[in-house]
Amino acid sequence: MTVLPPLRFSVCVETIFSHIPFEQRLEHVMDQGFSAFEFWHRDGKDMNITLALKTALQLDVCAFIGSKASLVDPNQRSLFIDDITRAAGLAVDLSCANLIVYAGTSIPNMPRTRQRESIIEGLRAAAPIAADADVQIVLEPLNRLDHPQTFLVSSDEGFDIIRAVDHPNVRLLFNIYHQQINEGNLSMRLSNNLDLIGHIHVADVPGRHEPGTGEINYEHIFGLLRECKYRGYVGLEYVPLVDAAASLRAVRALSQ
Repeated sequence: MTVLPPLRFSVCVETIFSHIPFEQRLEHVMDQGFSAFEFWHRDGKDMNITLALKTALQLDVCAFIGSKASLVDPNQRSLFIDDITRAAGLAVDLSCANLIVYAGTSIPNMPRTRQRESIIEGLRAAAPIAADADVQIVLEPLNRLDHPQTFLVSSDEGFDIIRAVDHPNVRLLFNIYHQQINEGNLSMRLSNNLDLIGHIHVADVPGRHEPGTGEINYEHIFGLLRECKYRGYVGLEYVPLVDAAASLRAVRALSQ
């Protein structure tokens, strides 16, 4: 009988342990037996303290937001590149694996094809910066219930964009919560495109709570990822309904 390797989880400390100061959350991640964490914005956080703590606690930094600049807007290209340049420098310091980016809000009266071209152009321009820093840029589609004006909702279109960029340091962030709302058919989309996925986020639908509390069969999803030998991180980006530590134990048990 073949023993499948366990999934590698990253705890999003913006949604889990969010009731305590940022630096203390890292200690809770380690205490629960997890080896990686991720966060959103670096603004308002002391990255020197974060680096010292992550080193002392022997934690990996899985991901943080590289830029919130709009990729669909060519006028924000310089801002996007500046953001990625600074974020890549921090990623080197933190030994971070992924920089999260977004397509941005749809621009009225601009053809959709032009907005899509702008995404591709922006990612191509940023790819060498990511390569030099040995980090992945991961593009995350969002859902229109939570983000009504967002341009990119379809993972299928997202995969087409990643193929068009055609660079090993640019991949898709497949957020299972968003994609269940957007399009469903999660198993096929994951298994058919795993080579284009750089990072995965999980939360259940509805409510964005821990896996196992909603309509998504996470026991199946986790088993599928293990069977497909997915070796990237699975980011736990959910809002716990119960005690955070208890929820983390339950999610880990669900994945085994």
